[in-house]
Amino acid sequence: MTLPAQAQSVGPHRKVMAFRPGLADRALRRIARYGKKPILAAIPSQKVLRLLFALAARLGGQITPGSRVDIEADGSRLITPPGLGPDAPVLLYLHGGGFTIGSPATHAGMASHIARAAGLRVYLPRYPLAPEAPFPAAPEACLAVYRRLVAEDTPPVALAGDSAGGNLALVTALAARVEGLPLPRALALLGPVVDQSADIAARVAAAPQEHLIPAAWAARIVTSYAAGHDLTDPRLSPIFADLSALPPTLIQTAEG
Repeated sequence: MTLPAQAQSVGPHRKVMAFRPGLADRALRRIARYGKKPILAAIPSQKVLRLLFALAARLGGQITPGSRVDIEADGSRLITPPGLGPDAPVLLYLHGGGFTIGSPATHAGMASHIARAAGLRVYLPRYPLAPEAPFPAAPEACLAVYRRLVAEDTPPVALAGDSAGGNLALVTALAARVEGLPLPRALALLGPVVDQSADIAARVAAAPQEHLIPAAWAARIVTSYAAGHDLTDPRLSPIFADLSALPPTLIQTAEG
């Protein structure tokens, strides 16, 4: 979004920023509502959706010019923005996609811009997707990545993710806290999925301005990912976790 309109303080440590959408933002919203949303509702195969959204990502979301991109055998990516060296601190970014689609490739462009603005390198790991690899495969894989970065003496100074990735970022921070691992200095959760136990149909019906997520797809991904586990398990719905003693956290959300 563009053109900050106002900032409203909410308590001593919170601030709500309101934004006025620009022309590009309005165009992207229409693409989401009239293009991507019907596709998500109509196509039940997550494999097909992965291919379609991977293609869409290639048509937009370019990596910051001048960035170095190191791609590992499994597709994980380490992106170093221009002007930064190999010793620059690392942002660990977990991609979104409803736990069923998305990859480091689909989110590399956005993550590279965040990394450049923050003055950090960014690491986007590949984690297993449902329904082939349901819960708890994804959070276990993300925690293993976090442990590896700590063991390699490159503990993430920041941990971020969008949507399902926001869920996994928060769950990873909580697990790191339990294990006594060094925590990042900041969390950034972009539209995070924090409660999978709620009535999806009612939630979507109450949000007519929701531009991207149809109720049918949301219901399918919860079923695919949770695989019969208790939806109030904090590793599925971290809203039920003890959220104390976490790093300073930025949460981005929208009224729709």
